[in-house]
Amino acid sequence: MKLKLQQHSRLRGNLVALLLLSSIVMISKANDADQPIEISADQVTREEPSGLTTYRGSVELRQGSLEINSDSLVFSFDDQGASVITAKGTPATLKQTPTNSSTPINAQANAIEYQETRDRIRLIGDARILQDGAVIEGSTIEYIVSSQRVMAAGSPSGNKPQRVKVTIPPNSLRENTDRD
Repeated sequence: MKLKLQQHSRLRGNLVALLLLSSIVMISKANDADQPIEISADQVTREEPSGLTTYRGSVELRQGSLEINSDSLVFSFDDQGASVITAKGTPATLKQTPTNSSTPINAQANAIEYQETRDRIRLIGDARILQDGAVIEGSTIEYIVSSQRVMAAGSPSGNKPQRVKVTIPPNSLRENTDRD
């Protein structure tokens, strides 16, 4: 019986982590993608031949419910549009309120990278995602949209090794138990 409860707890933890990240992308594509992108910054540099646009200084990006704040934001363009968007800061933050929830998703990392052609979001360096009291933290957190796969990693090297940490609030455990 104890083993079965431990397996359920692990499964719930994995589900919470997956739901946190999948909400960011799936809800964004459903509603926010149809909204205009508004960006404000202290400086903007556009390199026409390479298709690179760099925003610097208190960068704020808004698209529908999606908000990204960073020190710098770089758009790398290819023939199909934006292929990589990288926000860097101390930390760079992302906030979005899913249409099916009144509770926003908050993410932060030293760098937030969206690779459009690979359908991947990466949070790099002191990565953290929070929603409804559920938290996932690690050195890096990566979400592959097409396979709905979440991967979080710590940093085993250095003076202060960091492990992945997942916090599941009691109310989430009770809700999942009621559904089982």
